[in-house]
Amino acid sequence: MNSAQAREDLPIRVGLSDSARQVTLRVSTGTPVEVLAPIGWQRLGQLSANTTLQVNYSQGQLKLNIQSDQQVYKGLRLGQTDQEGTLVGLNNTWYRGSLNLTPTARGITVVNEVPLEQYLYSVVPSEMPSSWPLEALKSQAVAARTYAISSLGSYRSKGYDVVATTASQVYLGVKSESNLSTQAVTQTNGEILTHAGKAIHAYFHSCSGGQTESGADLWAPFAYLKSVADYDQASPKHVWHTEMSQSEMKSKLAHLGVRVGDVLALSTVKRTSSGRVKTLQIWGKEGQKLVDGAKARVAFGLNSTFFNVGAIDARGELQKKPSPDSVPTTFQFAGRGWGHGLGMSQWGARQLALNGYAHRDILNHYYPSTQLGPLNKAQFRMAYNP
Repeated sequence: MNSAQAREDLPIRVGLSDSARQVTLRVSTGTPVEVLAPIGWQRLGQLSANTTLQVNYSQGQLKLNIQSDQQVYKGLRLGQTDQEGTLVGLNNTWYRGSLNLTPTARGITVVNEVPLEQYLYSVVPSEMPSSWPLEALKSQAVAARTYAISSLGSYRSKGYDVVATTASQVYLGVKSESNLSTQAVTQTNGEILTHAGKAIHAYFHSCSGGQTESGADLWAPFAYLKSVADYDQASPKHVWHTEMSQSEMKSKLAHLGVRVGDVLALSTVKRTSSGRVKTLQIWGKEGQKLVDGAKARVAFGLNSTFFNVGAIDARGELQKKPSPDSVPTTFQFAGRGWGHGLGMSQWGARQLALNGYAHRDILNHYYPSTQLGPLNKAQFRMAYNP
């Protein structure tokens, strides 16, 4: 992407930190530093490629150490979003675009403002192995671009659009970039998925265990998030097994506020349409308790809610029903899939690509009733600048 293309691209603001006490900035080539002083924004000077700039948080302001002289400011900008070839560094990580620093009550908020397509250069290989088939990577690029667009405004009160973790999408800067994943981004430049004229919530996950989840059974009751057959058999998490002891079970349940004494059994009260656990009943010597399946998954550290569980007694035999006279020593889980199961299965997309499907067909399978087309930049700017 040349500088003219970068200027035409749309910016996205990525929150890298909201509570830093100290950061070190660097650049790959000479880059201007701007600071917010009482009289407004002004150019402080040029940061060269062989130097660093240390910024500390001090009483609600940014304190800069420049040639033994400490100065304080209300904001700092490093780099230009559309400057081709220049990288900006935060501590030990390099990014494209620019870095904006603002002091808040919690510390230093650091935002990387970067062209959307260049943001995807990092996101796509951070979310999907760059060695996978190109059509799978192109599917990931479209899903990631669409997800970013639909997420605008999620962190507006903090001064950015998305974060760099799985709370939004994993973004690791230039170190995660690869030629093939960048090719996937450029070959799908500007493509997003829409439904009824709006960018969809393009959820994705590692693998579903053979059947994706219906959005109506979770938090996303959208027509395009239906339960569909998956092709993720090659995933190491297609099926999985794990177990935990009686003491481990009681400890994990305690984190959910569930205290029923010795645990006698866990039984499924309700499943979703795809077969995932929606409600789990805990049977104990001192009572019973209903637990949400998704919360149980997190507390137990399971790969998904697509599981069965059995209680094993001291003889190593599976107990058929709970009994206060026979306290299980172990609980065994047999499950399928990894993740929430909504939207595109990444391992399924990989297999479909290996089978010769184009990214358009892969996306149509996992997001039915959607349209693949160019991003409406006017709508994007309305969302970006409300």
